[in-house]
Amino acid sequence: MATADPPDRTSRSGLWLTIALAVLAAVLGSLNGLGRFDQILYDRAVSATGRAADPDILIVAIDDTSIDALGRWPWRRAVHAALLDRLHGARAVGMDLIFAEADTVNPNDDRILADSIRRNGRTVLPVVLDRLNRPSSVSTPLPDLEAAAASKGFINARIDPDGAVREAVLTAQVAGERWNHMAISMLEVGGEAQRAQSLLRRARPDGSILIPYAGPTAHVRTVPYLSVLRGDLSPEALRGKYVLIGAWATGLGDAYPTPVSHEVSGMAGVEIIANLLQAARDGIIFQQPPAWWNGLFSALPVLLACLALWRLSPKRALLVCVALLAAILVAALLLLAYGNFWFAPTAALLGVALCYPLWSWRSQEAALRYMDNELRRLQREYPPVLNEARAQAAGPSASLESRVGELRRALARVRNLRRFLADGLDGMPDATLVFDQDGRMRFRNQAAVMYFQRLGMRPPRVGRPAIHLLEKTISDPATRQRVVEALNGQGPVVGTSPWSADLELRDGAGRDLILKCAPIHTAEGNFAGTVATLTDISRIRQAERQREETLRFISHDMRAPQSSILALVEMKQEGGSQEGQSETLTRIATLARRTLHLVDDFVHLTRAESMTISAVELDLSSLLQDAVDEFWASAQKRGIALELRLPLPVAYIRGDQTLLMRALCNLIDNAIKYSPPQTRIECGIGEAPGFWRVGIHDQGHGIAAEDQARLFEPFSRVGVETRGDVGGAGLGLAFVRTVAERHGGSVEVSSELGAGSTFTLRLPMAPEAP
Repeated sequence: MATADPPDRTSRSGLWLTIALAVLAAVLGSLNGLGRFDQILYDRAVSATGRAADPDILIVAIDDTSIDALGRWPWRRAVHAALLDRLHGARAVGMDLIFAEADTVNPNDDRILADSIRRNGRTVLPVVLDRLNRPSSVSTPLPDLEAAAASKGFINARIDPDGAVREAVLTAQVAGERWNHMAISMLEVGGEAQRAQSLLRRARPDGSILIPYAGPTAHVRTVPYLSVLRGDLSPEALRGKYVLIGAWATGLGDAYPTPVSHEVSGMAGVEIIANLLQAARDGIIFQQPPAWWNGLFSALPVLLACLALWRLSPKRALLVCVALLAAILVAALLLLAYGNFWFAPTAALLGVALCYPLWSWRSQEAALRYMDNELRRLQREYPPVLNEARAQAAGPSASLESRVGELRRALARVRNLRRFLADGLDGMPDATLVFDQDGRMRFRNQAAVMYFQRLGMRPPRVGRPAIHLLEKTISDPATRQRVVEALNGQGPVVGTSPWSADLELRDGAGRDLILKCAPIHTAEGNFAGTVATLTDISRIRQAERQREETLRFISHDMRAPQSSILALVEMKQEGGSQEGQSETLTRIATLARRTLHLVDDFVHLTRAESMTISAVELDLSSLLQDAVDEFWASAQKRGIALELRLPLPVAYIRGDQTLLMRALCNLIDNAIKYSPPQTRIECGIGEAPGFWRVGIHDQGHGIAAEDQARLFEPFSRVGVETRGDVGGAGLGLAFVRTVAERHGGSVEVSSELGAGSTFTLRLPMAPEAP
C-alpha cells in the first residue's frame, strides 16, 4: 500500500495548523479579544494619545479650599446664585449639582437660584436616569429651576465591570422623550449644535462612544469655586467659555477610575463631562470597528507568522514573530491615535504567541518521524562498513536526546562509508573524476591530481565545469563532444557494457590514454552524474612500438650481416683463389664485429631504459677525463686531435657511473667516427643554472636541420650519404638520450652542414655539492 511522502504530510499538517490558528485569532478578535487584557492595553494606549486641554473649557471646582472658606457642604443655594451672576459672559454653564429637593431651611434660596439661572440664560442643569440601558424614569431638578434652565442633560456614567469609566452614552430615550448627555446639551446651548449632532451621528446604535480622554486627572483647566465667587477672574476671562461647576473636594461628589487616572484614585464626574465636551469640539471620538474588521485584524498577523515559519529558519522566524508582536501593539496604538479606531489586539497577540511553539512542536514531530523512517531505511540498505555500532531506529516514545544519539551514530556510519569510498578511490592507480548531472566536477582522487600536475595544469577544483578539463586534455573536437554527451547522461550504453563512453585518445602531453565514463543513478533511477577514469597506457603503447622496432631490427639489421657471412662462406666452399681468401676472412670478421656491436648497443639501450638507477655522487670532470683518455689512441690513429678545454671545473652530480660513462663514450666515439682526418674534437664542461653542461664539438660534415629532430630516436641513421656508412644501427644517441632523461637531464645538438656539430649533455648538479 502506497504511503504519502513525508514532506507532503508535513505540508498538509502545516496548512491545517495555519488555518486553525488563523480561525482562533479571528473568532477571538470578533468577540473583542480577551476582555480584561484588552482593557488594560486600551487604558495604556489612551494614556499615550493625550491632547492639549481646550482653553475654552473651564471647571469651577468645589475644592477643599472653597469648603474651608465657605463652610461645610451643602452650601446655601443663594451662594450658587451668586456664582452664576459672576458667569454672565460664559457661552454655556453646566451645573453638575443635583437640585431634586426643595431647600426647607432657606425656602427663599430656591427662588433666588431660579432667578439667577433665568438671568444667566445659558445654564444647563443635570438630570439622572434610573439606568442607562433602557431607562424607564428620569430624576429632574425642582420645577422652578427646571423652568428657568436653558437646557437639561443627564450625567449618568457607564461603568465597566472593573469599575472604570471608558464609555459614555450620549443620548437615551425615556417614555418616548429623547434626553441628551449634559455635554451635548451644553454644545446646543453654546451655539454649536452642529458639532453635537456630528458627535451623535458617529456614536454606536445604542448612543455610546469610547471617551477620548484628553489627558490625566486635572488636565482640564480648573479654578476654585471661591476664586470665581470673589471675583478674582475678570469677566473677560470667562467670556465665551464653557463653564462646568462640580464637586472636586476630597470625599465629596463622584470620582471614577478611568484609563488615564491609574496614578490617582479616580477622575471627578465633572471632568469626565469636560473631556466629552472637548471631544465633541475637537471632532474626535474613539470607535470600535465592526466585529469582522477586528477578526481580520487579528487573523492577518497570524497568517504572516505562519508564512515566516514556513519559509524562514527557526531563528529568523522567531525574530519575525517577536517583531509581529511589537508591530501589533504599535499598530493598535497608531490606529487609535490617528484613526480613532480601537482594534482589540490581544487575540492577534495570542495567535502569534501560539504560532511559534505550536509550529515548533509540529516541525519537531515531523522531523523526528522522518528521522525514524530514514534510520530504518539506512539500517536496511547500508550495512556497517567498519566497526561502528549498528543504528537502531528509535520508537515513537523515545526522547529527542535518544533520537539525536541514533542520528549521530547513523551519521558516523555515513561518514565512515564516505571515507571508505574516498580512500578506495584514492587508492586506485587510475585518475578518477566524479561529475554531477550538470557536468561539474565533485570529486577527484590523488591519481587525478598527479596526472594533471604532470600535464602542467593546476589540479581541477571542485565545482569546475568539465569542459575546461576536456579542452586541456582532449585535442580532437569529435572525441571531446562525445565525452561531453556522456557526462550529460546522453552517451549510449552498448549491450551489457556499463560504460557510456570507452575511448582511446592522446592527451596534450602525448600520452596514450583510455577514457571510460560510467553513469551514476539515484535510488529512484534518475541520472545523477558520471564517473570518468583515465588509464595511462603510454608504457604499453611504447612497449608495442619498441617490439615492432626490435622485430624490424632483428629482421633487417641483424639478419643482413648474417646473410652476408653465409654468402661469403658459400663462395669459399665453391672455391676461390688464395688471394681472395684473405679478403673474404677480413670481410667476415667485419660483419661479425658489426653484429656484436649491434647486439651490444641494443642490450645497453634496453638496460638503460629498464634498470634501476643507483645514484651516487660523481665528479663529471673525472668521468669526461677518463672517456677522453679511452678514445685518445683511436683519435690519433685517424689523425684527429682529441682535446679537453681546460681548466675543468669540479662538477658534482648524482647518478649511475656506468651509464654516464658509456653515454660520454658514445658521444666521443660518434664524433671520432663522423669526423674527417686532420680535424679537431674539443670536449669541455660549462655551467648553467642548476645544471652542468658537457659539450662535445667536432669539425665533421654536420647534420641537416630536418634530420636533427629524429637524431635521438632508436634505429635512426641520418646523414649516411654525406658522412659515409661507418656501421651501427642508430642506437648510440638513443642510449645517450635515455640516460640523460633518467638522470633528470637532456641532450641537445647544434649543427650546420659543413661546419661540424656540437652535442651538449645537460645533467643536474648534485643537491649538496662541496
